[in-house]
Amino acid sequence: MKSEDITAAIARFPKEYREMMGGKLSKRQLELLDGADIKSHEGMIFGQMYADWKLRKGYWSETV
Repeated sequence: MKSEDITAAIARFPKEYREMMGGKLSKRQLELLDGADIKSHEGMIFGQMYADWKLRKGYWSETV
């Protein structure tokens, strides 16, 4: 995958993850995906969503 493709995929992450998870996200998770300021203790929440998105899209394997 080209770096331009990776950059474009990452830019789509918040919208794609929101759609793939449907109504399974908390209000705060949705706010974070919409671009709300991330407090220091919320970085792990955002990172978990990003890691889950990469697994579901096939960009990363669980063995990494």
